[in-house]
Order: sequence, then C-alpha cells, then structure tokens
Amino acid sequence: MLRNFSGSFRLPNFNFTEELLNLTSNGSPSLTAELENKLDGLFRDSPALGRYFSRSQIYHYSDGPVTALFRLMFRMPEEKEEEEGGQLTHFTLSWEMIYNVLRQFLYDQEVDPSDHTYIEPASLNISSVVTNRKDCHCL
Repeated sequence: MLRNFSGSFRLPNFNFTEELLNLTSNGSPSLTAELENKLDGLFRDSPALGRYFSRSQIYHYSDGPVTALFRLMFRMPEEKEEEEGGQLTHFTLSWEMIYNVLRQFLYDQEVDPSDHTYIEPASLNISSVVTNRKDCHCL
C-alpha cells in the first residue's frame, strides 16, 4: 500500500529568485537536494516511520516568503497491513502522526538566521492522499 502526503512550508531565511521556479536551474537543485536530505533524514531515522518511508520530493517553490511544496511517500507491504488489521495505516501512517513527527522536528531545530534551509514551524501544512482508499485528511 502506498500512502502519500503533500504539504508546504516557508523558508524565511531564503531570498526568492526566479531560478527557484525552474527546478533544473543552478540555484534550485542545490536547495531542493538540501531540503529533501533534511526530510529524508528525519523520516528514515524515525523509529516509528523509518521502515515505511520511501522518499521525499520538493516539487515547487513560490515567491513572496519562499514556500516549498513537498511530497512524502511511504510504502507498507500489503501483508503487513492485512496482518495488523488496518491498524498500522490508521495509526502509524496517519496524517496526524506524520504531521506531528515533522512539526516536532521543526520546533526542535535551532533558529539560525544564516541557515537558508531553516523551516518556519508554524507554516507547516500537510494533507494526506491514500492511493487505494478514499480518505483524505487535511491539516
């Protein structure tokens, strides 16, 4: 079973440039790689979520206060889901769990005005999309 989450967050220490709108430009891949590595490291190191985490993807930036749009992808073996009677997806891979793990990480990060990958915790927004079920929760 695939479970995907999409969301956004602001990068208050990063100045917007037109290059960010083109994900293949010089400035964008570097920032994108740094943010994806930050998200990947967080979820791979999570005791509850690490074994199900597949990858993150930054897929768009918007101007104003620089806002990054992202996806988080999780994969759970079908047999594991059946074995647990749906509880694993309902609780472990719930949007509440994903949101709270990421939010806690953001609140624990050090505020450094020179860190261009600093993510403003209050700007976090996540919604979940389940590929083979019709439930979607938004926060």
